[in-house]
Amino acid sequence: MKKLKFLFTLLVLLVATSASAEGMKYVVFDLRDGTQTVIALQDKPVITCQSGELKVTVAGEEKVSASLGDVAKYYFSETPLSIFEMTEEKPRIEMGHLYVTRGKAGDAVRIYTTDGQMVGTYPITANGTTDIDLTTLGKGLFIVRTAKASIKILNQ
Repeated sequence: MKKLKFLFTLLVLLVATSASAEGMKYVVFDLRDGTQTVIALQDKPVITCQSGELKVTVAGEEKVSASLGDVAKYYFSETPLSIFEMTEEKPRIEMGHLYVTRGKAGDAVRIYTTDGQMVGTYPITANGTTDIDLTTLGKGLFIVRTAKASIKILNQ
């Protein structure tokens, strides 16, 4: 087990070093519960793996704490968030509300700031819809993420 921890830590350090050399600026952690944490490499994150737990801290502040089994993937990126083209029906925005009409019951719509902080989770109802009041978020650029895709919205 100690060899596995050492190899994992060494792998993370080697990949981080090569990612930084290749112009990558962020490390992204996607967890199985749908949350995503984006950390700038310039902030010098400290990544540890101990007793099956992954912990990422920046300047002593814990940013990620999860069981290794809960980590869906981690990767390095040039941009702070990955945005995918919507292949399903796009959410509709009207009168300060965001409507998702073709979601899967039990899934959730998550909204993030552009620096990767989640500001809201909204469950999709049994009929596959959700209504999000955007006026509660404040003004700015946000990332709306469903189970299948992500889009940017500008809340004015």
